[in-house]
Amino acid sequence: MTRLSKKVTALMAAFYSISMAFAARTNFKGFSDKVCIDLPEGFKLENSSSDTSFQLQSTIAPVHAVIQIYREGKYKGTEDALKTTVSKLGLQGNFDTFDWRNNKTCISLFNGNLMGVQSSGYGAAAVIPENKSIILVLSWAEEKNAEAAGPYMCSLIDSIYVDIESYFSAGLLTSYTFPKKGAKDIKLKIDGKDISTKIDESDREASEYLIDREYQVLLMYQNSNLWKEAWQRYYRLIFRDSSERLLQAGFDITNALAPDCKDTTELAQKLLTWTQGFKYEREKTSSDFASLPSILLGSGSDCDSRSMLIAVLLQGMKADSIIFVSAEHSHAIAGLVSDHPGFGFNVNGKLYLTGETTAKDVTWGKIDSKQSDSSKWIPVTLP
Repeated sequence: MTRLSKKVTALMAAFYSISMAFAARTNFKGFSDKVCIDLPEGFKLENSSSDTSFQLQSTIAPVHAVIQIYREGKYKGTEDALKTTVSKLGLQGNFDTFDWRNNKTCISLFNGNLMGVQSSGYGAAAVIPENKSIILVLSWAEEKNAEAAGPYMCSLIDSIYVDIESYFSAGLLTSYTFPKKGAKDIKLKIDGKDISTKIDESDREASEYLIDREYQVLLMYQNSNLWKEAWQRYYRLIFRDSSERLLQAGFDITNALAPDCKDTTELAQKLLTWTQGFKYEREKTSSDFASLPSILLGSGSDCDSRSMLIAVLLQGMKADSIIFVSAEHSHAIAGLVSDHPGFGFNVNGKLYLTGETTAKDVTWGKIDSKQSDSSKWIPVTLP
């Protein structure tokens, strides 16, 4: 083992995975289940030496990673932790700090000789609010593979969840790349009512970046037996990124529509009818998924983006929602837990009424009989 390999091995540690239905998130011993990393599928543990750090290698892309948790007091802060770790590995890096999840966060681009190979990659360090520990992630690839593996490495850095709010807000790297610019006024018309709301000026561009990046990651699984799990993760990350961006819109929509609704299902029906009236248009991008901010701004949309829009808005209203995607049917639908009668799919003991977004005048709990086989649908569970 080389001297540098020993240094890397010193950063390894054990971890354990909490089994979650339709989700592959990794939690850490000694922390609540809200603290996790939603790794791209197919990483394997290479080495371990303690309860708070580990080294991984992807079986899908030529990417390595080190994840380390430092307890409070080990370093002065995230910048000190990341700079010291990069320096100990004999690497060169550029560093910057910014606020994420109400704490100072540090991010880095680094390069140098790792495990005897010239490499480059990304690093980040963030505070875990529940006990002020610092989670540090390094992701790298050989220099010759770094450009092609870039989306995969960025996706890994963006996969950190430090608290419950992390499940409903943009990831660390996306937040850094697309800082807030200020409010943009938009007008919506739902159920005959004019609704004024706002998104941030950066939301559309940031959301489209996230979607395109994660689609590049998804393409790496075309010939993998993990394609279903990768597909689920793709939509989970879009949900996460979109939730905070549509928070104000959800609030304003609820205030406008809820007073005239008997219950959540009636409100959900107004949303379903609204999306059924959208202009049907496939995105002219490789991902073919319309970002949710762009839909609010009047862009066309397809079944999966509409279903995600409904799920994000309903989740913001504290309704239990989900989306279902199908490779066989090349289609996506929304799902809603409701005490209203109707057709639905059972997921984890809950019956989700199906919501068809592309056929007009279809209510919750109805589906084309040719699409009623639950085995042909993949559920994407949301927080």
